[in-house]
Amino acid sequence: MSDAENLPPGNDGLPLLGETLAFLSDMFGFMRKRTAEHGPVFRSSILGKPTIFISGADITDKWLDEELVERAGSFPKPVAEIFGGTSLPLLDGPAHKTRKALVMAAFGLDMLPSYLPKLDRVVADAFARWTRTYAERDFVWLDELKRVAIEGIAATILGVTEGPDLASLLDDYKAVTRGFAGLPIPLPGTAYSGALAAKDRLLARFRKHIAARKEAPADDGLSRLLAARSEAGDVLAAKDMALELHHVFIAGLIIFAELAAAIVALTKDTAIRDRLRAEIAEKAPGRGAVTIADLKRMPYLLRVVMETKRHCPNVPVSFGRVRKTFSHGGYSFPKGHFLFMAVGEQNMQRIFAQPERFDPERFAAPRSEHERHPHAFQPQGAGTEHGHHKCAGAELSTLFMQVFLVRLVRDHEWTLLDRYEELRWDVVPPEPKHGLKARVKSRA
Repeated sequence: MSDAENLPPGNDGLPLLGETLAFLSDMFGFMRKRTAEHGPVFRSSILGKPTIFISGADITDKWLDEELVERAGSFPKPVAEIFGGTSLPLLDGPAHKTRKALVMAAFGLDMLPSYLPKLDRVVADAFARWTRTYAERDFVWLDELKRVAIEGIAATILGVTEGPDLASLLDDYKAVTRGFAGLPIPLPGTAYSGALAAKDRLLARFRKHIAARKEAPADDGLSRLLAARSEAGDVLAAKDMALELHHVFIAGLIIFAELAAAIVALTKDTAIRDRLRAEIAEKAPGRGAVTIADLKRMPYLLRVVMETKRHCPNVPVSFGRVRKTFSHGGYSFPKGHFLFMAVGEQNMQRIFAQPERFDPERFAAPRSEHERHPHAFQPQGAGTEHGHHKCAGAELSTLFMQVFLVRLVRDHEWTLLDRYEELRWDVVPPEPKHGLKARVKSRA
């Protein structure tokens, strides 16, 4: 049998439905089990569409080749409905390049120094609230981490630091994320219909923010988006800007899962926690504001963040569709098939030694496991630069996590209660099953 006739191994499942139920009930488990059974390339049928899942560094160049793989039309219809329209994940070629350049006006490295004080204030206020409100009792840290995630994005991108808008944003994005893992049934009371209603409210809210910032620019990401111009003089239309803000908040909210994962890892491994605390005490002593200079002096902190991003399950797949039939590894990838990059499996590939182990030192010389292949470490989208489909907020999320961990380890002690390692796998991203119950107190 020729490559052109040889589909990857797998199971097409039931007629029409395929393997949709198994996939939606536990996306990460589905891909982990199928990868163990079939290898890093396997086929399935999701929502009635023939689908090929891939992972691994060797196939990533094919995944990034826009002559072979397109993003337009790659979202299953329910996912596309929740995103509300065509934003960066669904663009290709010059349209993607232009839009990405405009969006990066709010996310370039030169923006980080102005965002840092806002993130540090959000994190410091959160810890003050927790130690004050829950001084003598435990609380559900998971809910608070979601709140911190929304507050951090709102402060840096929208310039919103207080008021009822923040609570509404958090409630609506909780509804949006529930919709991704639910059956796409648009009936009242379902998670999917709730997600669609929340999406409509959010886009309307973003349009109001855009109009307000046009009248009164400020030192925030939205003002930078409004001022951005492409080389040809193009600007982001208001409707497209609202969609990109929606995309930013969907992508940014999941940092709560990485903050939770870092807390769990530092709780389990006291040696890592103690080493991190020693570095922070040396490079950023006291209890003052965290600075860019402080962070640059803490390589072990950066390695802990990188390992958290690699190790934490957050996004199950990146979406694509085969534009032109091609072959790889002896298998055929037919035109029109959905092509999904299994992000969790990509981060756990065997290019990393003992990938299931949380080990920040894998990023230090001489091991430098992330340098074994150009596509070894891709926790926020494949590609070595933002011109590809790497997440626009990759550096901002790193900064957010660094600030949080400095405040956590330097200034506080914490205890996790119940079975804190257990996760719920039926939501996106997976969450601590028992809410990450905790007690937190100031080291002062």
